[in-house]
Amino acid sequence: MRKLVALILAVLVSLSALHIGSVGASDIKYASVTGISLPLGGSAQLGPYTVKFTDASLGWDSVYLTVEGPDGRMSAVLKVGKSLAYPSSDPDKMLLNVSVLWIKSDSKSVLLTISSPLTKLYSGKAIPVGTEFSLPSGFPQIKIKLLSVSDTEATFTVRMPYGASYTLEIPKGQSRSVSYKLDDLHTYVSYLSIEVLNTTKNSGAVINLYIPRVASTTLKVTVPGEETQENPTTPVVETTILYNDLVYVGERLPVKYNGTTYYFKLLSVIPDLARVEVYTANKTYATYTLEAGDVPKAIPGTPFLVAISKTQPDYKRAILKVYGPIEAEVNPILRSAQVVANITAVPKKVLLGQDIVLSIGVENLGRGDAYQLNVAAPIPNGFQLVSMTKSWQIKNLPAFTKLPMLVYVLRPTKVGKFDIGKVLVTYYDDQSLETGKMKTIYSAPLTDIEVYAIPKLSLNALAYNGTWSNYVTAKVNSTVTLALTVQASKGNPTYEFIKNATLVLTYPKSLKGQTVLNLGTIKAGDVKTVKVPLQVLGENLSLVKATLKYLDPLGNAHEVNFGTVATVNSIPPEVIVKEVKVWPKPDELPAYINQTLAKMDNATPLAEQILSVASAYVPPKKESNPWKPLAIIFILATLVLTGVTYNYWRELEALKEKVLRKKQRRPGGLPKKDEEEDEIELL
Repeated sequence: MRKLVALILAVLVSLSALHIGSVGASDIKYASVTGISLPLGGSAQLGPYTVKFTDASLGWDSVYLTVEGPDGRMSAVLKVGKSLAYPSSDPDKMLLNVSVLWIKSDSKSVLLTISSPLTKLYSGKAIPVGTEFSLPSGFPQIKIKLLSVSDTEATFTVRMPYGASYTLEIPKGQSRSVSYKLDDLHTYVSYLSIEVLNTTKNSGAVINLYIPRVASTTLKVTVPGEETQENPTTPVVETTILYNDLVYVGERLPVKYNGTTYYFKLLSVIPDLARVEVYTANKTYATYTLEAGDVPKAIPGTPFLVAISKTQPDYKRAILKVYGPIEAEVNPILRSAQVVANITAVPKKVLLGQDIVLSIGVENLGRGDAYQLNVAAPIPNGFQLVSMTKSWQIKNLPAFTKLPMLVYVLRPTKVGKFDIGKVLVTYYDDQSLETGKMKTIYSAPLTDIEVYAIPKLSLNALAYNGTWSNYVTAKVNSTVTLALTVQASKGNPTYEFIKNATLVLTYPKSLKGQTVLNLGTIKAGDVKTVKVPLQVLGENLSLVKATLKYLDPLGNAHEVNFGTVATVNSIPPEVIVKEVKVWPKPDELPAYINQTLAKMDNATPLAEQILSVASAYVPPKKESNPWKPLAIIFILATLVLTGVTYNYWRELEALKEKVLRKKQRRPGGLPKKDEEEDEIELL
């Protein structure tokens, strides 16, 4: 009963996958066989690969699966939703991906999905309308026919070897897929996928066609106790992958086993197909045309299998896979790298002070990889490094690849013609790693870098109208000669110059003359003078202005405005008449006044006026003061009287002091006499 339940579940899961799928091209990644139910100890064999359910955890929450095939043996403990990638998880190397969909503890079984990545069988294949083709030999004989094409879609019929037929209407830029029926219970979903790249109405279509990397269509499910028929294509020798790498046309891979050296030689390669020869020194065992992604093919009479996983016709190489006993030894193919370098500059002609961008290209044209590359940029004298980098270290440069451009910047410091030099590259390859000798190569030299400069320019202008000056006077209708001198500073005349130089003059309406003067090329140290006649048309203070226009050595236009360089004054001078009074000199004035008054009939009024003016400048006469002597006498008398009074006051004070002392010397005795008191009173 449990087996029946598992079988019904497997059928339901299998039928849920339609035979025709519709997805975008980028979404189609795997073809899958789903609903594979295995009891403990059971196995499922898809082509040369066998998936075994070997054990389970005590709680039946995880299972132990093993995958065996030409690429060796791998095992993993998986829970529901987890998967095992074989032989590698690398998308470019993966062949199978085994996923656990369900673990049934009561029936002691597991439900699996075995998937294989899709690989491109045909790339850009053009198919006319009505054409029918089949898959190549070694694949199921599926027939594909292009029924019709419009501008937007193509219609195909796909007929399976077991009689089923499908119609696919595929819009341009999209994909459709069909599944392959393996048996009554299992289907290889999305086994064949067609991607329409382009369509031409009523003409044809361009397609990509995808199939799984493991394109086998035989699935055998084995349960414990049941016998299974041995697949005749399955190798009888336990093998492992010995080599999975590039081989170039003409190269041979030596593999040594049991004292015999076998050689696997790549004879030719085209898109998706390669021809391989297997031989020893005495015998040729087989020559196969192998399709990229096909199952490994056994070499009769040897313990080896061989396959091609990828072809690269542009480089005349393919990825060869050799399977054999683990004891076999593979001698590596030592290839030499061929590194070349080049250097370019933009621009190659510059003005002094401008930057030059230099680009270094490094490419490996050889069949071997280059390792530990060191690239050194040249920096000659006369240049300074502007960028931060002048050398680069690259770890690995595979065969037939090139590095992105290595860029650095130089700035010239002087004029002239220079050689930048050569790029130096040192590296190792497979051969030099064996010998320990580093290889050195140089690029072709970068030459003919030219650095120019503009000399310092000055302008001197002089006008002539009897004398040379930058300011002249001239009459209307006369002619003035204007001389202009342009001088370039000293330097290297080969690389310091200007060309197509012209002086552009501007005048007011009062002057007429040539406005554009061609000077041509002016080199460092040159002095060029041009003369221009100017006709004076009217009265004005005329300003002559000059602008120098030229091209630098690289052809870039420049302009220097010198402003006013000369002045022409054509305004005539104005005559002004004024009456000037003449006055007599100071020493002549008295005689002049006397003479004037004598000639007058009535000189009194004028004389009075002159007198009133002159009197202000004559000092007044000194007169005697009668009160002055009396004042002096009064002052002297006052001073004498003051002195006498002061002297009397001093003597009186001295006498009073004397009398008081006498009176104090008699402490007792008779009363004073009245005479003494009167005397004192008197005093």
